[in-house]
Amino acid sequence: MKSPTYQIHKPLSRIFGLSKLKLLSIFLILSTIILLTSYAWHDLRVLTVGGEDLASPGSDTNEQSNKTKNPKDPDYWTWNTITRFQIYKSASKSTPPLTKTSDDLCHDFPTESLSRVQIVLKTGITESSERVDASMNGVTRCVTNLLVVSDRATELHGHRVHDVLADLAPFAEQINSTDYKLYLDMQRGDTTFDGAKGWMLDRFKFLPMIERAKAVNPTAEWFVFIETDTYFFWDNLFRLLDQFDPSVPLYFGSPSPGFGLEDGKRVWFGYGGSGFVLSKAAVDKLTARKIGSYGEYLDPSLSERYMEVVDRDCCGDSVLGFALYQSGVRLSGMWPMFNAHPLHGIPFGGDQWCQPVISLHKSLFSDMLGLAKWESQRDKTDPVLYSDLSDYLQLGDLTEKEDWDNGDWGGIEQHDTPAQESLDACRQACHDDDSCLSYTWVSEGKCIFMHTIRLGGKKIISSNKLTAGWNNAGILKWRASHRCEAPKWMKPSITRIF
Repeated sequence: MKSPTYQIHKPLSRIFGLSKLKLLSIFLILSTIILLTSYAWHDLRVLTVGGEDLASPGSDTNEQSNKTKNPKDPDYWTWNTITRFQIYKSASKSTPPLTKTSDDLCHDFPTESLSRVQIVLKTGITESSERVDASMNGVTRCVTNLLVVSDRATELHGHRVHDVLADLAPFAEQINSTDYKLYLDMQRGDTTFDGAKGWMLDRFKFLPMIERAKAVNPTAEWFVFIETDTYFFWDNLFRLLDQFDPSVPLYFGSPSPGFGLEDGKRVWFGYGGSGFVLSKAAVDKLTARKIGSYGEYLDPSLSERYMEVVDRDCCGDSVLGFALYQSGVRLSGMWPMFNAHPLHGIPFGGDQWCQPVISLHKSLFSDMLGLAKWESQRDKTDPVLYSDLSDYLQLGDLTEKEDWDNGDWGGIEQHDTPAQESLDACRQACHDDDSCLSYTWVSEGKCIFMHTIRLGGKKIISSNKLTAGWNNAGILKWRASHRCEAPKWMKPSITRIF
């Protein structure tokens, strides 16, 4: 019987006649080649989307947070924030102390906070002086380092006004921008230059405004951009910024849909009228340029890169959002804290009640000055909530008003009911309905219910008479069942929108 034959397995080093050391060297070389190839493929993929790494960690704050978000988690933080203003005690946080004059708006303003926060006011030569005065006498009165940008160099209320369109002339000539030529006509003294032409120029200011803000205050940690009809609650803003790290690229505002993308998604931008905030890191990413071996810039500036895009689009805030998106900075939607409603148009309710309010848009000039005085005199132990603004407006203690409309936002017309028969019937029907908190009667036979608490505004129609009223008992009952235990600082979202 033959003995069994055994196959002897030789080490690879003997099969190829290589030493173990040489074999290890070959393995390391091959591993390095594979690793470098994967990085090269990744870089190529980045280049194909305009130099932006869409898959990088943190590139989309909202999408990343949504993947890890527990559905049971609230969509807000209940931070215990501290004011940077000097605190004056009074009977209640909505009642001004009587010992201070209403003219002293800046007695407790934390000017030292402006060393880290650069506030930028955008205006234009065609804006009414009343509107500019309301902003600079009220909203920005205490901002000592205010940067004012416009389409003409001048001076307003002691502040130098920077003409940020002047630097665009060489780029505009290259693309033969028709709208930008309006600016050149204005510089030559075109007397027909009006508000419509001013609005057409407004979109060109956004990107150079960012560049100018960085150039003027390169050490700022935060950049805040507002318009002349934006009201900002500075105490709440400073409280909010204290909770975030400016070394992270952050972009806060009220989300609006902007540029469409090839995958069917859409870029979201911060609506300019509500104001928006950029961290230092976000501004640095947006304005970054490649530098040559001698320190020279190899890339065009931010404004030059997007000049043609701005010329084709309608809105500068949308283009800014797109430029930030391409830089890898996504919007952190902060509605309703950043709000596009004016004061008189806020529909107070569940989503606009216990939240701190940071900005409003298109408020009446008198409201802007009135709010500034009220804020300067209130006890700032706690942030201003929407419920506090309801107190300021005395909602729940109002009488019926003629030539008034409080139902033009979210109003529900009552069809085929006795409510539409007369003003008395409309009023009674609202008082009988637990969900109706205010009503508007139109003399042609329309009764409109509101399920939110809203002041509304004066409206005169030649063909019909409007009368508005409030279910004060219903409002007080609703308020009693919706007391705010803590401020709801809203987490970023682009699904919770205005």
